[in-house]
Amino acid sequence: MSRREAYIFAGGGTGGHLYPAVAIARRIEQLRPGCDIHFIGAMHGIENRVVPRLGFPLHRIAVRGVVRSLTPKNLLVPFMLLWSLLQCTAILIKIRPVAVIGTGGYVSGPVLFMASLLGFATVIQEQNSYPGATTRLLAKFVRRVHLGFEESIKYFKKQEKLFVTGNPVRQFDLALDKSKARKKFGLDAEAPTLLLTGGSQGARAVNRALLGCLEQLMADTPLQIIWSAGKHDVQEIKESAGRFGGRIWVSDFIANMEDAYAAADLAVTRAGALTLAELTLCGVPSILIPYPHAAANHQEMNAIALQQCGAAILIREEKLSPEILATTIKDLLLHPDKRLAMREAAVRAAFPSATDDIVHSIFDVAKIERKGEHHESKS
Repeated sequence: MSRREAYIFAGGGTGGHLYPAVAIARRIEQLRPGCDIHFIGAMHGIENRVVPRLGFPLHRIAVRGVVRSLTPKNLLVPFMLLWSLLQCTAILIKIRPVAVIGTGGYVSGPVLFMASLLGFATVIQEQNSYPGATTRLLAKFVRRVHLGFEESIKYFKKQEKLFVTGNPVRQFDLALDKSKARKKFGLDAEAPTLLLTGGSQGARAVNRALLGCLEQLMADTPLQIIWSAGKHDVQEIKESAGRFGGRIWVSDFIANMEDAYAAADLAVTRAGALTLAELTLCGVPSILIPYPHAAANHQEMNAIALQQCGAAILIREEKLSPEILATTIKDLLLHPDKRLAMREAAVRAAFPSATDDIVHSIFDVAKIERKGEHHESKS
């Protein structure tokens, strides 16, 4: 009996590393019906909740990251790394994948290293403008590295393996009607609409800044808001929003982001790589407030890249205040020409074929027949 075609994905800890892997895996499933998709994850992290729910097998290994403080736990890291390398070896030999794909986080390190050592086809997908330490360390071993930002190229000595393909994100219907999308949130079909989201957990500093200028914005403009407040702030924000009738929709998270992007004239958000990929794909001008404690300050570097191409305005959290946020929002509301220029810049910065470009690159290194399909990458 012939062995089924299998792919292994390694990446997790956070949604920013996991969801690109899921997008790529889903597309491979569509193009290669009957293949097997496996994920390798750490003992803790978002992959333990998400991957089983999606129906993919999850193999857990013992690897853990270094705690950024003096703690006896760090003494165990080398031993757990060695054990995880042995675990990876056993998994790889058992599954014998046609390709191993890493999407970041410390779990991808031992997986890709052992896969390269054993001669399996290996690919990295790096989301952030400033590449993570795992990507920089493993770039010399893997076959190809796919980058979310062109600005990442300068951090690699050897560039022949690099491909700037953008970040794989969920697919959106880009032809949705703006008025109908607003009505789904119970908002006016014609009023200018702001989207505020800090991700599934919310962003307390951003919420506080908008709360501080909410009275002024509601009095001075016809603005309405779609507000993803996060579970910690949602009740307080709902109470404040109640004073403004039906002009503010509030929830702890937004399930239908496709409609939220379609409804928005402007977004205020953090600067995670996947959020920026979605904003550019949907052509939404943005005010970016990077999370200042992100590893290696990568969110700020993501935001700088988008600001430099004209698609966004960057406000660092230490400079953020209700007054600055209100002034920036009102300026963009009063100047639709600025918003239009930002929208056009966002669309130019997008990589609408990112997922397909990466998938077909994986097929190339795995020597999988592509059945005549062809996709071009930005480079």
